[in-house]
Amino acid sequence: MFMPRRILFVIFDQFEMLDLSGPSSVFSAAQRFLKHPAYSVHTLSVTGGVVHCRAGIEVMTQSCEGVRVCPSDTILVVGGDNNAIAEISNHPSLHAWLTLNAPIAERFGSICSGALVLAANGLLDGRNATTHWADLALLARDYPAVNVQQDALYCIDDNLWTSAGVTTGIDMALAMLGSDHSSKIMREVASWLVVYAHRPGHQTQFSELLAAQNQDVFADIVVWLDANLHKPLRVQDMAEKSAMTERTFYRRFTDQVGCTPSKFLENRRLFRAKQLLETGSVVKSASASVGYKSILGFSKAFEAKYGLSPALYKRLHGNKE
Repeated sequence: MFMPRRILFVIFDQFEMLDLSGPSSVFSAAQRFLKHPAYSVHTLSVTGGVVHCRAGIEVMTQSCEGVRVCPSDTILVVGGDNNAIAEISNHPSLHAWLTLNAPIAERFGSICSGALVLAANGLLDGRNATTHWADLALLARDYPAVNVQQDALYCIDDNLWTSAGVTTGIDMALAMLGSDHSSKIMREVASWLVVYAHRPGHQTQFSELLAAQNQDVFADIVVWLDANLHKPLRVQDMAEKSAMTERTFYRRFTDQVGCTPSKFLENRRLFRAKQLLETGSVVKSASASVGYKSILGFSKAFEAKYGLSPALYKRLHGNKE
């Protein structure tokens, strides 16, 4: 009889609900597309019983000490409130359970600031790991034995999986699903959940897009660019749209967003092209739809950005009937 993999989420009072609900939805949705029960999701805590997340929702848990970990299990520690993280990181019962069972599990890891819990218990020493961008400096400062990956959505180091948290926990869970089964199943689950099919772990957490959207003076530019990517836009056009001289626009945009306007425009074009390739567009059509006059120029820019040619990316990540 086929035994499903168990996904063991370790939670605590004031944990982040999306760190639990996002990845668990990936594993539960997989049942729609697999012919056998592939996963069972379990929530654990130090004491067991009801645990409250930061949003006030109650979650029933089993006691960690009552769970015997098997070689097919996955242990994931979620993130949460800073004070709660500090408190749970030093809990002797959790330390004993984690250090005993992490080596037994098929894989173990964390979502968001859960990496700080693993680090405090010595489980990240000498390993590559990441966490939420707001905690990267803290992780590097307090745990110098950890090889902190500063620019990653999620990081895989043998059986250790760590993610930047919140929605990137979904990306990591999808990657686990693809590793366990196939990229086809991964894409089907992503489509069902209406999320991005697959974001490679090495992508940056805090993009220039977020930086631009957070600046009132440039937020409208993002919307305007996305509606006009098929046109031969220039930095001069962006400056005029912002009612600035080109020189002033270039300086302010670069200072506040962290990249030049021309690089920002190129990244928006390539991101849109990637979406088009994933949803069925051929390379020539995707290139033209985002304003490239030359397929060769488009292909070089795409490969420099994503590490794959547009044709290979489409083959690996495009929708397949």
